Amino acid sequence: MVPRPTQRYALSRAGLTPFEPPVPYDEADRRAAQIVGQMSAEEKFEMVCGRGFYIGGCERAGVPDINFTDATQGVHLREQFPAGRLSRSVCFPSALMLTSTWNRKLVAEYARAVGEECRAGGIHVLLGPGMNIYRIAQCGRNFEYTGEDPCLAAEMIYLYVTAVQQTGVIATLKHFVANETDYRRKLSNSTVSRHALKEIYLRAFQSGVEAGALAVMTAYNQLNGEYCGESSTAINDLLRGELGFRHLVMTDWSSVTDGRLIAESGQDLEMPYGACLKAARETLLGAPEIDRMVRSIVRTFAMMGFLDHDQEQRAYLANLPLHEEVAYRVACEGTILLRNDGLLPLEPEAGRRIIVTGNWATRTPIAGRGSGYVEGYDNESYADAISERYASSRVLVRCPPSDGDLAAADTVIVCTGFDYEGEGRDRPFALPDGENELIERASRLARRVVVVVTSGGGVAMEWHDSVSAVIQAPFGGQAGAEALAAVISGDVNPSGRLAFTIEQHFSDSPGADYLPPGASVHDPVQGGEPGAERPDHITGSWPYEITYDEESLVGYRWYDAKQRPVRYWFGHGLSYTTFSYSDLTVAARAEGLWEISVSVTNTGDMEGAEVVQLYVEHLAPEADQPSQPDRPRRELKAFDKVLLDPEETRTVRLLLSADDLVSATGDYVLHVGSSYADIRLKAPLTV
Repeated sequence: MVPRPTQRYALSRAGLTPFEPPVPYDEADRRAAQIVGQMSAEEKFEMVCGRGFYIGGCERAGVPDINFTDATQGVHLREQFPAGRLSRSVCFPSALMLTSTWNRKLVAEYARAVGEECRAGGIHVLLGPGMNIYRIAQCGRNFEYTGEDPCLAAEMIYLYVTAVQQTGVIATLKHFVANETDYRRKLSNSTVSRHALKEIYLRAFQSGVEAGALAVMTAYNQLNGEYCGESSTAINDLLRGELGFRHLVMTDWSSVTDGRLIAESGQDLEMPYGACLKAARETLLGAPEIDRMVRSIVRTFAMMGFLDHDQEQRAYLANLPLHEEVAYRVACEGTILLRNDGLLPLEPEAGRRIIVTGNWATRTPIAGRGSGYVEGYDNESYADAISERYASSRVLVRCPPSDGDLAAADTVIVCTGFDYEGEGRDRPFALPDGENELIERASRLARRVVVVVTSGGGVAMEWHDSVSAVIQAPFGGQAGAEALAAVISGDVNPSGRLAFTIEQHFSDSPGADYLPPGASVHDPVQGGEPGAERPDHITGSWPYEITYDEESLVGYRWYDAKQRPVRYWFGHGLSYTTFSYSDLTVAARAEGLWEISVSVTNTGDMEGAEVVQLYVEHLAPEADQPSQPDRPRRELKAFDKVLLDPEETRTVRLLLSADDLVSATGDYVLHVGSSYADIRLKAPLTV
């Protein structure tokens, strides 16, 4: 698939070329047809039923076992791999922190590093990237995804898929589709209009398909009354029809209920063990649906060359030090300084007394939980990293601190978050009671307080105005503590920007009423463990309905349109320097393509990076409004990150395509600035 001009621009900025599979589709399909013709009915049936974290091949027909592993924070090591084993893998920052860098080149380097570690372990299929939309702050898996905006998510996914697959590893787009909560996810029905799907929830998947992704994983939830993993509407109509996907589709683990529906839906593979298909074995053995499924599986693997080479490449282990460096740079650039009253940067100083406290002060690894969890190695806690960075000061770790400790401190650094944030459950919007009380007590007794929120999304900050600084750190991995200490001390100038809006009150969010009546995120997980709930074990009222009434008004679109209060807008992030914007120009470069140029100057005295963001507003006639769903006032359509020395000025060029516009004709206003709410310059555009 030929990249669009804006995609070519993104690839060039990331130092990538478009992905091309080693074997063309038609050639792989002919080979797959020959192989399927050699296989017995039993061999074909066994291939469409997974074996935990691999697919059993058919040695007689030349198909090897194919190994899978989870993603989103690096390579999750599993004991099940029958071939190719890693003794360790880098615990990378979360996908949300990667997105928070807004740095295309770093996205490519990160994804390439993860792909190389897969090859070192003989892993063929990476079960990521995740790309569900940040609709509600409480979703336990937000850290695995790429934020609330489909434009930003789509570009991150395009680059990630391209870079991973260029290492010879298949990327898996997940979870298809509308899986925006992990509260009893197998018992939820997401009711979403085609308009909202097209505008918001399919955009990143479409981008991944256009990048050449060779696998898709369906979601746990129902979509408009049908389980995604066995829904012909979801798979045949949306994924294979509208998005044009032609390759491997797999279920999420134990996410389906009916073997016949699975076979008829366009699905190819039931994971982890094909329980539902096996329950229907009598009617499916030898059926043409199974032949179709096997042909899709073999064709996909043939396209990537898995039938012709050994996937395990131990030489990539020599690149682990380079991967560690990538992880550190992502953690540095993905750390977001939300508030700073002048305290930061806090330079190391002899005699300075620093208290480090909070429920995340000594935890390692700094990672979200669930299937994407990565243990890493050489892990360091926030407390250890801060102690090392401030070796000339007096750093005390107190969990909890006494009133005397707080009163005597020069600075208190509270590292806080949730005891469990990850797959299988949602988490509250409010921090644990003890953490809020700690922050409030520190703000009363200490002179200066820094709050570091380690979480995959926004939290309530009733204490916000009483503290000196607030940092959002969306799970920095094994390098996260060192990066945080570097940012606090000023060795690194923060340049992370929010990929989501932080509301003041969860009740103001578009999905605030998503839980069933009487339910709470504190409810026990069904089955006792995250992800253990099963529809066939449930009695009573299910599924529960999640209605996406807000249509395309998600995130900043919602809060602006409904005039709801927010703590921080999408795109926000502070620096230790300042930037000015000037000379905004708009020039047509081709039919339906415009180049927007703006000069950005570092007006401070420290090197720093600015993220220039382009939002487009459609000035639609009032007469058009009644027949259309509510539209956002303006939407992100392009961005770039630029590094500037003090007093340096550079011209930033952004591309805008007609594909990004609401209508083929009309009047628009282009808003260029540092966040959704911090618009510096505007220009008209008439199409």
